[in-house]
Amino acid sequence: MRMCNIVFENFQQLENELKQHKIHNDSGENYFIQIFTSLDDKKIAKELVSFFDKELICEVLLTQSGEEVIMMGDILVSKILISISCFQKSTLRSGYCPSNLSSEEIAKFFLEKIITNRTKLLVIFIACGSFYDKDVLAIIKKIAPDVRICGGRSHPVTFGTMVGLVGNNHNIYEDGLVCVGIDSDVLSVQNKHVFGWDSVGLPLKITKSKDNIVYEIDRQKPVDILRRFMGTMALDYILTTTYIFPLIYHVDGIPVARIVLEILEDGSVVLNDAIPEGIEVCFGFGLIENIQRETEEVYTDIPTNTEAIYMYSCVGRLMFAGREALKNTLKIFNSKPSAGFFTFGEIYSAKDYNIFLGLTNTFYCLTEGEFETSVVARKKIVNEVIPNKHVMVINTLSNLIYEVNREILQLNKEFEAYKNLINGMMLHIVTDPNLKILYVNDNLVKMSSYTLEEVVGTNCLEYIDSETSVEVEQNILPLLKRDGKWSGKLKQYKKDGSSYYVKMVVQAIKNDEGEVIRYLIGQLDDTDDELKRMALEDNAAFLKHSDEEKRHLLDQYRSIVDKNQSVFRLDLQRNFIYGNDIFLEMTGLKLDEILGKNIYEFIPKDEQWQFLKIGEDLIDKGYYEGVLQYTRRDGKKVYIRSAGNFIWDLNHNPIEIIATGVDITSVVDSVKEIEAIQKDVIYAMGTICEGKSRETGNHIIRVAEYSALLAKLYGCTREEQELLRITSPMHDIGKVGISDMILNKPGKLTPEEFEIMKTHTTIGEDIFKDSNRLILRTAGEIAGSHHEWWNGEGYPRGTKGEEIPLYGRITALADVFDALSNDRCYKKAWPLDEVLAHIKKLSGKQFQPELVELFLANIHQFLEISREYQDVG
Repeated sequence: MRMCNIVFENFQQLENELKQHKIHNDSGENYFIQIFTSLDDKKIAKELVSFFDKELICEVLLTQSGEEVIMMGDILVSKILISISCFQKSTLRSGYCPSNLSSEEIAKFFLEKIITNRTKLLVIFIACGSFYDKDVLAIIKKIAPDVRICGGRSHPVTFGTMVGLVGNNHNIYEDGLVCVGIDSDVLSVQNKHVFGWDSVGLPLKITKSKDNIVYEIDRQKPVDILRRFMGTMALDYILTTTYIFPLIYHVDGIPVARIVLEILEDGSVVLNDAIPEGIEVCFGFGLIENIQRETEEVYTDIPTNTEAIYMYSCVGRLMFAGREALKNTLKIFNSKPSAGFFTFGEIYSAKDYNIFLGLTNTFYCLTEGEFETSVVARKKIVNEVIPNKHVMVINTLSNLIYEVNREILQLNKEFEAYKNLINGMMLHIVTDPNLKILYVNDNLVKMSSYTLEEVVGTNCLEYIDSETSVEVEQNILPLLKRDGKWSGKLKQYKKDGSSYYVKMVVQAIKNDEGEVIRYLIGQLDDTDDELKRMALEDNAAFLKHSDEEKRHLLDQYRSIVDKNQSVFRLDLQRNFIYGNDIFLEMTGLKLDEILGKNIYEFIPKDEQWQFLKIGEDLIDKGYYEGVLQYTRRDGKKVYIRSAGNFIWDLNHNPIEIIATGVDITSVVDSVKEIEAIQKDVIYAMGTICEGKSRETGNHIIRVAEYSALLAKLYGCTREEQELLRITSPMHDIGKVGISDMILNKPGKLTPEEFEIMKTHTTIGEDIFKDSNRLILRTAGEIAGSHHEWWNGEGYPRGTKGEEIPLYGRITALADVFDALSNDRCYKKAWPLDEVLAHIKKLSGKQFQPELVELFLANIHQFLEISREYQDVG
């Protein structure tokens, strides 16, 4: 192949140059013509594409650049550049796609009109303002993962209209995209990029965004974040400053820049392209030295037999570096056949993603044949252009920021290390100046039994008694404001009302004016030592009594315990040596029949494991605490909150075991009744939903039993199995928000109807997302994830692999098996062999392979469930 570049002046000149380059229909070559126009002249654009359509068998793509275009390392101003790629062994396919198509229609367009199994490269020009609501690049990656794509968005005539022309052989468009697919068995393509911006400061999270509009950054209005970090003047001239300080994140290790185009009245911002919700971004700053160094590296990597280079550069690089400085950088390509334009978002193919970059130069090297392994000689950029004052200030400031930022990031790493050390050893709290809690670590959450959400936003004083609270406000806070630190002991209260003791160190963080802006609080659990100290005080008081008084007091202690708790004692061989009346009444045993007998003679075999666990804890820890289930001889089950301890002699040798307990059977029965009611309500809600879509109640029962069985086979605990049995019937609860006309349509849904149907997942998830109940939260999780696919091709979010919640993965397989095995309003049941073959085919695609293997290996158990809960009639 070869590349010919022509700077258009008039049509006679164009005809002459085509003859000089021997470009004609009898050459045996296939012509791909890229027209880059820096002129806002729709008439000339139409005349050009019409000329080539009549005079030459070719495929034409036209796009509007900024004021400049790129040719052979030079930057031309107010010109129309015509770049002709002449292929000898490659063929071309072209088309136009409007932006009002659905994602499925866009995929169909590319599969039917552009992409074949021989396509090596797609060149795409997108009209500025199009496809922000549909990720067309991701659609292409999904249907053609090995095809590389390049190009970019056209530059708008004005930022106010956000309209930039694109065109092909047939017409000029202000919307949609034009593209050419290059098919070949021999074409080699190498792509490189040059960025040159670096991140500054700590990451910020995009907490709310849609398409190319950001509504929240770190839960704050984006305008407030911009004002805080960039200043008010920068907001007044946002289109100038945002190119110097963009937002940067990384995809596949490749930096992606997003530029603020507009600040909306509600404080949200419009970016030059879409940005994912949930990612972390940093402000970036440009560095000319970085741009030059990376450009030299790209030049060095170009294969020596490269026959054409497609260059697509962000117009923001011009706005940052200036025309002369950027021209000076690109001039090392002056001996290479290259051409391109300044985009409003350049397209790049990464390993796993196709993405719109920003502030980037992209280079696509092409040759019909294998690239030679040798590379071009290294070429150094010589700064012949004296930068203007503006560029010098920006570049010097960028270097200063770069060095300071490195030190800040290193300090932050050290801070994170200290923070992790503190979090691992202590209870850690951060508050504002009024003691409002901003952060607590996991250790404190575990100690207090509160959740993070319950604690953050409350006041520290809520967790101590009123007397201590007064002490803090009147004495400790003034001391902190004066000296900046305080240490001491405090008693705090857990969620259940019980208390614990901490050793505490408080450090005040002050601003430059000496005002407190934060309190850092570190605590160490001192409960055991405090209780021992209190016990020693009690013992000291007790030792003052006479022997007769001591015996009298001990008798009273025993009497109080005997009247309020179950008590029994065992020797070290686990034989009974004592049992009080409460113990005997609770267990239904008699004292004369148990004394001298081993405890295991009176425990049902299937419950003995609990008591073996007690023995293990006594040996390992010296004590036991927990809840025991015991079935009496009359069949009545009792539940006992129990504690057991060794009794030691003076040499610290165990001599017997004592156990105390409280009958909590009524509490457990009440909890079970509540759980049963919850289960009945969930089944009822699931049945209502299935009835709405004309399914049987047995469908949800079968899905529940299949899911519990699959969870058991997968190794889930009994509690997890039961939780899944209860919650999986709610997987389609979101269908209550779907129209009956769609739910009960006997035929195949249209693409629009299917998009509506897909929302039942997020509707179901939203119903329960704010619940504090594990069962309901789990039901919402399943509703939102049971249509996700193992390979990421599902919905609503396209999550994949183990990112999909386990309960959703299990329910998905159970639901599909039952749906295929039974009649539905829109289909008949499949034969069993076809069902199993279909599920096996979807292993690794829709379903987790390990789950499919377990399902198929134990299919007889699932069929037993199916037979037991068959639909009637």
